[in-house]
Amino acid sequence: MTRIKKTTFVNALIVSTWLVVTLFVLGLFGIHSGWPAFLAMLFFIEGGKKIERLKPIYMGGTLGLITANVLSKGVVLLTPSLGDRLPAYLLAFAAIFLLIIMEDVSHTFFNSYTFCYFTVALISKEQHTAVWIITLLLGGSFVVGGIVGLMKIINNPTEKRPKCKLRKEA
Repeated sequence: MTRIKKTTFVNALIVSTWLVVTLFVLGLFGIHSGWPAFLAMLFFIEGGKKIERLKPIYMGGTLGLITANVLSKGVVLLTPSLGDRLPAYLLAFAAIFLLIIMEDVSHTFFNSYTFCYFTVALISKEQHTAVWIITLLLGGSFVVGGIVGLMKIINNPTEKRPKCKLRKEA
């Protein structure tokens, strides 16, 4: 029988607790949809917990959210003249085409994260782009930073930490 490792148990406890703390903190600011922050955390962990992956996650995610908003507004604008479905098909094609082709130009902004945030944002009929961007950037930083910090502290308790000097030595 396979046993659950102590490290897995501790990490699960850290992530679960911190996600609930993040939801609570977001709720204090009137934000009740934490998905942009949680996707950032998932992408960060899947990317090997490398700090350099955060910039493409945040920039790509932001661009994906903006692109979804532009597509939604474009569909509303074009529907009276082109009908119910054609604007959605045309703008979806244009957006997806640009998101993919521009990856060669700037991988920081145009990447899989961009496409994922774009796709998930379009699930919602109402676009809350500004709130989602704030949730991605600030909430994502809070959740990723908290989890990384707690895991370092708890999983490496014997690791040397810098000593705090409160007074000057003579």
